[in-house]
Amino acid sequence: MRRTLDILKNKLLSPDNTYRPVQIVHCKYPKTPDEVTAYLDIAGQNGLGGFVVNVDLVPERRTGESDEDYEKRRVDAYLGTGTPEYEDAWEKLKYFVDACFERGFKVWIYDELKYPSGAAGNKVIKTDPDYQVKGLVCFSCDADGGCGTLECADGDLVFAGAYPILENGLLDAENVLSVKAEDGKVLYDLPDGRYKVCAFYTKKLAFLTENLVPYTDLMRADAVDCFIEVTHGEYLKHLGEETISKITAFFTDEPGLPTHGCSSYFYEKGAICAWTEELSRIFPELPSRCVDIFFDTKRNFLPCDADFRRSYWQEVSRLFSENYFGRIAAWCQKHGTRMTGHLYGEETLGMQIGLNADLFGLMRHMQMPGVDRLYCTEPRDVIAEKTATSVAHMYGREYTMSENSFHLEKTFWDMGDSINAFNRQNSAYYQIQLGLTNISSYFTYQPYKEDAERRAFEICTARAAEFMATGTHKADILVLIPMESAWEQFTPQDHKYWLIGPCIVAPYQHQPLQILEKAYGETLKRLEDGRLDFDLTDSRGLAECTVENGLIKTPYESFCHLVVFDSGYLTDDVCAQIEKFLESGGTVTAVDAVNPSENCRIWAKKYPERFIRSGFENICGAVLSGNAGRTLELIAPDTVRVRKSETDDAELWFIHNRADACTVTVCERGDFVKMTPDSENISHIYSDGSFTMTMDAGSVVMLVREK
Repeated sequence: MRRTLDILKNKLLSPDNTYRPVQIVHCKYPKTPDEVTAYLDIAGQNGLGGFVVNVDLVPERRTGESDEDYEKRRVDAYLGTGTPEYEDAWEKLKYFVDACFERGFKVWIYDELKYPSGAAGNKVIKTDPDYQVKGLVCFSCDADGGCGTLECADGDLVFAGAYPILENGLLDAENVLSVKAEDGKVLYDLPDGRYKVCAFYTKKLAFLTENLVPYTDLMRADAVDCFIEVTHGEYLKHLGEETISKITAFFTDEPGLPTHGCSSYFYEKGAICAWTEELSRIFPELPSRCVDIFFDTKRNFLPCDADFRRSYWQEVSRLFSENYFGRIAAWCQKHGTRMTGHLYGEETLGMQIGLNADLFGLMRHMQMPGVDRLYCTEPRDVIAEKTATSVAHMYGREYTMSENSFHLEKTFWDMGDSINAFNRQNSAYYQIQLGLTNISSYFTYQPYKEDAERRAFEICTARAAEFMATGTHKADILVLIPMESAWEQFTPQDHKYWLIGPCIVAPYQHQPLQILEKAYGETLKRLEDGRLDFDLTDSRGLAECTVENGLIKTPYESFCHLVVFDSGYLTDDVCAQIEKFLESGGTVTAVDAVNPSENCRIWAKKYPERFIRSGFENICGAVLSGNAGRTLELIAPDTVRVRKSETDDAELWFIHNRADACTVTVCERGDFVKMTPDSENISHIYSDGSFTMTMDAGSVVMLVREK
């Protein structure tokens, strides 16, 4: 068997295109044989790994045709078949794809015209207008008694009433007063007191895609089957089974649930909650319980325990996960390719719930889990990347993905003067250190011009990702995502409740959720900055693990320390696993958040040495007082992060300095081989206890120590 070090040396000299970034070109690929040849010649010289493409007939503009009419005709032409014009567009795509394969380039298929995915241009809604996305909408106002009117909107009324507001701000859900709802209005005549007047409707939503067509109900199985048929099915029919099996992945772009901020074109008032008709069959008690989804309530003299709210979002998650991600991933697996792409709303827990219900749970289906980093050289969170890579580690996914660029205005997100080669490379290294291996690039690319900077980016990124993907990821710490608690704390809002760009807390959400979000986001960031590597899992994932001898084991990894959040509900399966882990000698840190649980109180008393309470501010010390250790013992600024992997014969560390130049002291013994992504050179270092390296800003060092 070849030694790991020998394999890495060969890959470092000439990395193949397995991990070279691919360029997103959509329909802007060459259309004639001569153009294809010239295009791919330059792409080869520039080191590109391949392309993300989609079929799109761009019709000639007719004399006197308005922009609106032209765009409508263009959308109608997307995924067209049957006419000579349409068939010619498909043939040109197939010629380009086949030429890419002949030259060794990767090809991904983008599954939509613009975004978000799921509408197939306008093909899904044209098939059946009832496939249009729907919402559960709450209109509300405060009233101090007397007569008044609440303006609502057209829709199917589910329930309306006036809820007394108690001194603690909770709504009295047991003593709701009747109101009159008609013609999109609620009329009320109330006795003296403080009330929240509410009307709950289900309705089709004015949520438009970037093509200005109504969006699709992605929780509905038959609507998603239609999307697969008119999209993936057409690619299969025109490209053929053999070609489809060579496609690296089908890229789905920002599928999501409707809420304020979900689109550039969202024209709704009131607080919005995800809805599909199946939910009315799952929750026959819904009319009287709508209030519990949107507000904190009291019933029978007790605050609501949020069981209904949690159950509601759990079902939304299941329907979205199984009916969209599960169906598309199953089609991809059947035809020898992968599902990749990313969701909209990947950072804070509140964003995740409102826009996709459950990020980890949805990614579980993807053969190449992915994230979106179009906007930032220095994200303030690690949630998106760590979620995608943790899914890959837990379920043995070979590849992960990021859609990456700085193509937005540099005034957004404190980007500064970010559109340059240095920041492009540093951003890629940042994500590779967090576990992402494939970059799908929106970086500016001139297809008929040699570009030395782009070639360097492709090669350096490929070397870094190849090294990072070698072996099995090694981390001591498993972090349980507090998703059930977040569902309990989440309340739909009548406004956008997050900042543009990455953030740890959604500042305009429900305050208890903000407390949980801060505890979660800061915990992950501080662990990463403290060089205490970890993976994430959800309740289902933890329940699927085995526990023995103080270790939590997946089929691919094992962990000696568990981090949970002392915040309300834990499933019975999770409680059983934690109890078993503690009994077997494992250590647990419970991070303070909201709604401390009785289970955590009991474990702290029963296992005082192994169950460690902590605020997020002290998380690193708390974890180190358990069974976990640092990924690599370094003396360095916290802007230097480390990731470890291991093979049968070697340990590998990927070290990224994401900020200014600094000195790094490695406090380890042994014979090390040092590599860097920007050079073919390697050097040997013998350490009898420690050695020091100088790392430039944005640089990477790759260390190997053979066993």
